[in-house]
Amino acid sequence: MTRSKKKQKKRGAEASANGEASGLARQKHKQNIDALIEEAQSAIDSFTYDEAIQKLNDVLNSSPDHDKALEMLAGVYIEQSEWNEAQNLLKRCVTASPDTGYTKYFSLGQLTDGEESVAFYKKGIEILQKELENCENLQPAEETDKKSMVKDLSNAYCSISEAYMTDLCFAENSEQHCVSAIELAIQADPSNSEAYQCKANYHLVKEEFDEAKAAMEKSLSLWLPHHEALRDAEEAALANDEILIPSYDSRIQTAKMLIELEMFEQATNILDGLVEEDDEFIEVWYILGWLNYIQGDEYKLNAHYYLKKAKEVSVKLGIDDLDYISHIDELLKELEEAFPLELEEETVEELNSDISSDSEDENKMET
Repeated sequence: MTRSKKKQKKRGAEASANGEASGLARQKHKQNIDALIEEAQSAIDSFTYDEAIQKLNDVLNSSPDHDKALEMLAGVYIEQSEWNEAQNLLKRCVTASPDTGYTKYFSLGQLTDGEESVAFYKKGIEILQKELENCENLQPAEETDKKSMVKDLSNAYCSISEAYMTDLCFAENSEQHCVSAIELAIQADPSNSEAYQCKANYHLVKEEFDEAKAAMEKSLSLWLPHHEALRDAEEAALANDEILIPSYDSRIQTAKMLIELEMFEQATNILDGLVEEDDEFIEVWYILGWLNYIQGDEYKLNAHYYLKKAKEVSVKLGIDDLDYISHIDELLKELEEAFPLELEEETVEELNSDISSDSEDENKMET
């Protein structure tokens, strides 16, 4: 009996040691995975996507169903316009964890069309609503995350409404579904300017221009004055309030809608702000040119200036295959034939301005 007890103790000690070793191995494996994820995120933040892909594939070779790695890698492929690869990864992510994590469903909603897209958004909304229900009694530091989730919910409803205005416009009860989604978007987040812009777009499609203008004015009131105040502020201050400002691409769409509604002053204001942020975005210069062109002869020289800038940027970047490049060429030719003397004077003024600037720079260098 004594020998048997000793053997049992020995076996127990061995099992305990093996368990500890296994636990340490799992811990080390997790640490390695976490390190690779962190390195991949740093690579994504610095736009070194090839490095990010390599790191994330290393994770997936070790843990094929790693949710975060799958979704991050899908995000990289989306940035590279590799839509099929992104979809496949997101669907693997859905298979691995179908009832947690709403963002993968929203990404799939963006990558698909029609009823399939709406179904993905609805599933994501279902998961997000459950997450929001568990967000009571948050610490102040966590409130920002909740606000972001609420905006995600509102934007998802906006995406559903847009589906019923486009791909599903001939589906049964499409208008009812569209209006309902817009109402839910506003209800989810009354401070979301994009929800009111979505409402404006609905009225614009129906040629209800007064209602569209009212909705657009409400949308602009939620961010444009704030953005104007921040345009000259410190970058850090801008970053703290970034969640309130629509994305660059969204503001381009806003400007286009404002032009359709003949709200030219607001459109100009937004486009000027976009140029300040990035003066090598061809489409923004083109839209500024078109905005001035359609306002009559007194704006034609302004139109020529902006269209010329668009052309210069396209040449600098080596981009000549965009749909609107040919339109830029047509408009420039028309303006140069219609206003040769005025444009010649404008060119002389530009040259004199350049010479004056060069002289000032030389004087500063000599000083």
